[in-house]
Amino acid sequence: MATKKDTFKDAMEELEGIVKQFESGNLDLDESLKKFERGLELAEQCKKQLAVVENKIKEIKGKFSETGQKE
Repeated sequence: MATKKDTFKDAMEELEGIVKQFESGNLDLDESLKKFERGLELAEQCKKQLAVVENKIKEIKGKFSETGQKE
């Protein structure tokens, strides 16, 4: 399970590894199910981290827009 300590890069690398395992076709059904579930967890984690970054960027852009309008 993903933890808050996992970085975006770590999650993406693990997700890429899972994709490669699926592409190899060497997973049995039980292992495939576990990997699929883990992949969904990682994708959700990445999505949340990207949303946080996107909000911070909007915040920063907003501050600079406000500053520019005052001058």
